[in-house]
Amino acid sequence: MTEVVVRPRLESDLPALLSILRRSHATHGYPRRSEVVRADWLATPTELVGLVAEHAGRVVGHVALHPAAHGPDDDPGELQAAHRWSAATGVRVEDLAVVSRLVTDGTVRGAGRALMDAAGRSAARSALSPVLLVDPAADARAFYRRLGWQEIGTARQRWGENEVDAVLMVVGRP
Repeated sequence: MTEVVVRPRLESDLPALLSILRRSHATHGYPRRSEVVRADWLATPTELVGLVAEHAGRVVGHVALHPAAHGPDDDPGELQAAHRWSAATGVRVEDLAVVSRLVTDGTVRGAGRALMDAAGRSAARSALSPVLLVDPAADARAFYRRLGWQEIGTARQRWGENEVDAVLMVVGRP
């Protein structure tokens, strides 16, 4: 059986990833807002790394790492989340990496786990601690808990026209 391979995302991966993202939005409501179903939402200028899962030569998923806080122009909700993660982990805000844009096509068992594992290793190589910001209505919360992530609270986020009390998660807290 062919294994899932995780590698850095290439510009040429974006059309396949956009197709996966469109299906995810239509089927699972992720991302929540239809206006962000775009290639530039997957591949942002502020990201630390973008990774794809590949199976049998076909792109089947994506994950990215982003800084927990970008700077003084950050949304107040993002800054609140960053400070709560920092307080829960004992890690400085600038040493946190938000695991985000996780999406798979659902055809290959283990692709999501492989992407999460690779994101964790990538953060560790950069001396960063991974954290998560999750839609409170997302089925993904159970997936993250199975992987050892723990909920530490919420932070109010503005997602388009909506305000959401997003769930904050950290990995393996004692």
